[in-house]
Amino acid sequence: MTLALVEYRDKEGRLWRRGLPEGTPASQAASGVPLGPPSLSSLGLPLEIEVALHNQLYSREIFNERDAQQNVDQIRSALKAALATDVVRIIGIYQGSGAVNAEDQ
Repeated sequence: MTLALVEYRDKEGRLWRRGLPEGTPASQAASGVPLGPPSLSSLGLPLEIEVALHNQLYSREIFNERDAQQNVDQIRSALKAALATDVVRIIGIYQGSGAVNAEDQ
């Protein structure tokens, strides 16, 4: 049986490619064979970061152990990109907190 690949976003926002039998409508993607990174839940990350990391790995097509072993630098880049929005949020907290550094006094 030949499977057609369709892109699918689950309810948490993770991107997947799903294999569907030829002729199956894309609207049935949720029930297709998943192609994408394995579950990252064992890392214990907040869901927002877990989903961002999953999507970064997905965009780099790091789907299995072989991909991971051959793309260690890409995994580092994916992790850095997934956390980048948190850096912006942390800086925003400092900007809005009225915190005073010893250098500012």
